[in-house]
Amino acid sequence: MKRLGFIISCLFAFSAVYAQNWTVYTVRSSEIVGDDVMAVSADAKGAVWVGTTLGLCRLSGRTWTDYAMFNQKLKDQFINCIAIDHRGVLWIGTDDYGVFEFNGTHWTEHQKEMQKYNMALIRDIAVDRDGVVWIGVTLSGLVRCEGNSWQKFTADASGLKSDFIMDIAIDKDNAKWVATNEGVSKFDGSSWTSYTTSNSKLPIGNVPAIAIDRKDVKWIGTIEGLCRFDGSSWQIFDTKNSPLPDNQINAICIDPRGAIWMATQKGVAVFNGKDKWHIYNSKSSKMPNTPVRCMMIDQKGSKWFGTQGGGLVRFDGYGVKGRVVDEKGNPVSNLTVRCGSRSAVTDGDGLYYFELPPDAAGEITPVTDATVEPANYTFNSLNGFLFVKDFTISSSLVAKGNSTEKVVVTPYLAEGYITISLESATGEVEFVNAKGESVRTVANYKNGAKITIAKMPKGAYTLYIRTKKGEKSLQFNLK
Repeated sequence: MKRLGFIISCLFAFSAVYAQNWTVYTVRSSEIVGDDVMAVSADAKGAVWVGTTLGLCRLSGRTWTDYAMFNQKLKDQFINCIAIDHRGVLWIGTDDYGVFEFNGTHWTEHQKEMQKYNMALIRDIAVDRDGVVWIGVTLSGLVRCEGNSWQKFTADASGLKSDFIMDIAIDKDNAKWVATNEGVSKFDGSSWTSYTTSNSKLPIGNVPAIAIDRKDVKWIGTIEGLCRFDGSSWQIFDTKNSPLPDNQINAICIDPRGAIWMATQKGVAVFNGKDKWHIYNSKSSKMPNTPVRCMMIDQKGSKWFGTQGGGLVRFDGYGVKGRVVDEKGNPVSNLTVRCGSRSAVTDGDGLYYFELPPDAAGEITPVTDATVEPANYTFNSLNGFLFVKDFTISSSLVAKGNSTEKVVVTPYLAEGYITISLESATGEVEFVNAKGESVRTVANYKNGAKITIAKMPKGAYTLYIRTKKGEKSLQFNLK
């Protein structure tokens, strides 16, 4: 049988990848107008619009345009949010002057509406599937704008839970999900439904962020952790039960693969929605050591992070993360894993990580002469954060076959028995000799139990393992 053979390689080639994929824009390194970034959005041409506490600017390719300096039309320099409607018009939410529209040439200030609906301190703007604009005001409720028609919803006059609006998301049915400081309110156009700490599993009412994935699952960011709500059941993730770096979640985006990206007070967290995480902070990336206030994923897949005092951060690559474990599920460290010309070394938890360009294709392979299942992992057209299934590496024998069941046979020859590790609780085990004759069958084998082989005839055998997932087999010699 093969023994585990680990190959340890230098990390410098792997670490150098970070510099290629990360760019930080500050007032010292670029023409961005301010380092306190409150909002970021991309238009249909790929230009990135950045709202700061010192005004608005645009990055198109490598060219910055400053809309703050000497701009008489945009009166407020404190930009809280930016949204782009179906016409390509920018909607800009400010602190003291309400909402502005900008079509690239002309500015429109909604001064009358701002005064009528008390629209100071704009917190968020969202555009629904019909092109209707929804404006969340920090202290004054929700405002609906369709053309020249304006309408306001408040907690006193509607089913909105609170007038302190923090974020707005639109679901597949065009219903509006409004995050407030007292919970989340859903508006389907005619009726309201609210979720609070008293009627749901929300850990706290203060909800800065909400996003909705392709399966219509709601991801709710609170100041005490992340909530997953599928319409009936709730699941809570916080720093106690997950690798989430901080419980305060300021923004959420979902990439094309369905990975959930969260901007927190202590970096950015990426989550596959089930059990796997990756954290970007000042230690693992070029993220500054400051809170992350906002984020956006553009059409090319680049991630843009607005920070508090650390400027704007751009990540052009995609992360690929996986793990190597032994047959008992223990992490395998210091093992080289390759992807094309790049390599990474597993850490103490058996984890490896690559940063690859968008649309990359490749094959991930652990470098060892041990038995590996699967032998490699192949992917095509990388378009989001990729969490790879664990590699199992073992000095034992790994059964092969079309079944998805993970089967590892460990022979204890000196003791005269073998054990079989299954994902299923039970299975059927059959020993077939070199003549094709069935020698022995264990009809109801229990995962991990001992099978005595000391008294079996010596020779070559094929061992068949059948579970509800199908059949796998391996060959071995009993000498």
